[in-house]
Amino acid sequence: MTAMKGFPKTKNKVINEIFNQAKEDLNLVKKGEKIPDKNGFFDESREFIIFEIAKANDIPTEGLVKAEKTNTVLMQIFRDIHDNPALSDIIQSMTLCLYGFLLGSYNEEDFRYLYRYSLRYVRNQSQIESWLRKALIFIAATRNDSAKDVMFHVRWWLRFLGAPVFNPGLFSDVSEQLGVDIKSLLDSDELRLVDAITRHPEYVREAVEGKPFREVMDACREWTPDVLLSELLAVAQEHVYTESKDLVTQDMSVNKSIEVMKKHFEKTKFQSHKNAVLPVRLQQLEHPPPGEAIDPVIFELIPQKLRMCLLPSVAYSSKTKRIEIIFLGGPEIGRSGILIKTDTGGVLLDYGLSVSNHMIPEWVPELEMIDTILVSHGHLDHLGGLPVLFDTFNGKWCSVGPTGGIAKALLIDAVKVGTPFPPRRFNKLDMISRFTEDNIKKVTDNHVRLEFGKSNEVGPGIVVTPIEACHIPGSAIYSIDIEGVKILYTGDFNMDESVLFAGANIPTDSDYVIFDGTYWGREDFDRTRVNDSISDTAANYGPLIIPSFAVGRSQEMLMILENLGITKNRNVMVAGMAERITNLVGVKGHWSGMKKNKVHLDKEDVLVAGGGMMGGGLARHHFNEQRENHKAAVILCGYLAPRTPGWNLLHGYEPHECKMVYARLSAHSSSTNLQSFINTCTGKKIMVHTPTQIAPKGIMIPEYRERIMIKP
Repeated sequence: MTAMKGFPKTKNKVINEIFNQAKEDLNLVKKGEKIPDKNGFFDESREFIIFEIAKANDIPTEGLVKAEKTNTVLMQIFRDIHDNPALSDIIQSMTLCLYGFLLGSYNEEDFRYLYRYSLRYVRNQSQIESWLRKALIFIAATRNDSAKDVMFHVRWWLRFLGAPVFNPGLFSDVSEQLGVDIKSLLDSDELRLVDAITRHPEYVREAVEGKPFREVMDACREWTPDVLLSELLAVAQEHVYTESKDLVTQDMSVNKSIEVMKKHFEKTKFQSHKNAVLPVRLQQLEHPPPGEAIDPVIFELIPQKLRMCLLPSVAYSSKTKRIEIIFLGGPEIGRSGILIKTDTGGVLLDYGLSVSNHMIPEWVPELEMIDTILVSHGHLDHLGGLPVLFDTFNGKWCSVGPTGGIAKALLIDAVKVGTPFPPRRFNKLDMISRFTEDNIKKVTDNHVRLEFGKSNEVGPGIVVTPIEACHIPGSAIYSIDIEGVKILYTGDFNMDESVLFAGANIPTDSDYVIFDGTYWGREDFDRTRVNDSISDTAANYGPLIIPSFAVGRSQEMLMILENLGITKNRNVMVAGMAERITNLVGVKGHWSGMKKNKVHLDKEDVLVAGGGMMGGGLARHHFNEQRENHKAAVILCGYLAPRTPGWNLLHGYEPHECKMVYARLSAHSSSTNLQSFINTCTGKKIMVHTPTQIAPKGIMIPEYRERIMIKP
C-alpha cells in the first residue's frame, strides 16, 4: 500500500487499524466504489477520516458528501459566521478537525479554538466533555506508548484547552477501547487518594488524616483541583500550627521561634519539596511571642497604605536564610506569575489570566503565604488572575502610574464579556469560578500605587524599586533587593524608541535577571515602514478602521496618526474601551471620542477602536459594514491569535473588497535590542514570556513550577 503523507506514526494497534481501514476506504472511493455504511470511533461517518487523509495528500474529495458538508460547517465556525450552530454540528466539526490535526492539516490552536467555541454556544457541556475525554485519549495514545505517558499527555491537553480537571477514572473506559491499560495507574495509592478527595471533597480532612503534607501534595498535585489543594493546605496548616503552640513560648525571641518552627515543619514534612520547609508565619499562632520592634528606617520604607497589613509580617520576620524563585506561570506567553519566597513569606510578581484558555498560574502552597503582590503593567495576562487570588488574600497589590485604574477597567470588562466561560464559571472546585464582581471590588479596594525610582519595602527584607518599562503607560520593571541578592524582573518591557516612550533604561548588574523574551531571535519590526504604510493608506483610502488593543496600542496608533498629520486632515475618532483608557492615561491629541449617534462611517473618518483581533465591538461592526467597499481600508496593527477574525482577514479566510494593511508593531523590545541588553547583563539570565522552546546558550527557560534556590 502506498505510504500516505502526514500519516501518524503510532504503536497503538487500534488506532493503526482505524487509519489503515481509512486508507482502504479511500482506495474504494478513488475507484468510484461505495464505502461500508458504518460509523467511526467517534460515531461519525467514516467519510471524515477519509476526507482528511485525502486532503493531506492532495487527493480529490468528490463524493464524500457528509464530510464535505461538515467541512463547510467547520470553515464557517472558524470564521465565526455559523448562525446558531447545533451541538451535533460542533461535535462533528471537532471530530473532523481532530483527524486533520493528527494528519498535519490543523494545529493545537485550531483544536483549542473549536473547544472554546463550543463553550460559547453549548450551555450543557456533558456531551462535549464526554467527546473530549475520548478525543484526548485518542490523541495521547497516538503519540505515546505507556499508560503513564498517555495520561501525562492528556493532562497537558486539559491545561492547554482550559478544560475542567476530570477525575482520571473517567478516562478508564475509553482507554480500554484503545488498548491502553490505565487501571494499574488508577489503583495506585496516589490516584486512589485523588479519587477519594475529588469524589467526596467534603471529606478532605478525613482523607488526609495522619498523612504528611508533602506526601499528600506529591500524590495529589497533578490531578486534584487547586481549590481542593488549597483545602489540603488549610487542614495541614491548622494541624501543624496547633502542634507548634506548645513548642513556641512567650519568652522566646522571634529568631528562636522561627528556628523552632522550621525544625518542626521539617520533622512533620510541612513542605512543598524535600529541600525546604514552607514559610513560617508566627503571626498565625494562637499565642505568638512578642514581635520585634520595627526599625524606623524600615517603617518609612513601607508605603503608607501597605503598613497596616505588612507590619505584622515585618515584626515576625528574621533575616532570611534561603530564597526561592518559583515559576507559577509565564515561561510561555500568557498567565504570568512568579513567586519569590523567603523564610517567612514572600512577594508575588504578576498574577495573570490567559485569554486563550482562562487559565491562571499554577498553584503552590507558598501562594497562600505571600506578603504583597507586585504587578508590572495593565494587561490581563499579567493581572487578570487577581480577582481569584483576592477571594482569600487579605493583603495589598502594588503597581505604578495608571495601572490601578487600567486594571479596574479591564477586569470589569472581562466579566461583562463572559470571563470565565461555563462550565468552569460555575464549578466551585475550579479556582477560576472566583473571578467575580465581588472579588474585582476587593482588588480595586486594595491597591497601592508606587512611584518610579522610589524604593519601598513590600515584604520583610524585600526592597523594591520600580523602573520605567516603556511597554505601555504605567508599565514597570522591578529591581528587587533581598538581603543583598539583587533580582531584576522586567515584566514586558521595550528598549526601542516609540511615539510613546524613549525606550527603557535598565540596570545590568543584577544577580538574577528574569526578562521578557517575546521577540528573542525573531525578525525586527520596522517602524519607519509602518509609518509609510499608514500614510499611504490614509492618503488613498477612506474610511479607515484601525482595530487596536485598548491599552497601549490604541494610544500608540493615535500618536502615530498625530505625528503624521492625519489627525488634522481627517476625522480621527477613538471609541469604546480604547477611548476610556486613552483618557485614563492622559494621552492627548487632535482626535475626538466617537459620538453615540454616529452609526455609519464617512469617507474622511478614521476609527481607532478596541478589539485588536477584531473579535467584536465597533471595529468588527464597521468592518462588516465596509467589507465590500473597495475604497475603505482596515489597518491591523498587533498580534493576531490564530482563527480570530483579524487572523482570518490577514490570512485570506475572510472575504472582503476593502483594503487590508498589516502595520506590524510591538510594545516589546526588538530582538536586536533585547539580545544586546542581555549580553551586557552579568547575573543569571532567565527568559520568560517567550515562544522560544530551546534555551539559548547561557540562558535558562524555566518549566512551570520550577524553582531556583538562592542562599544570600
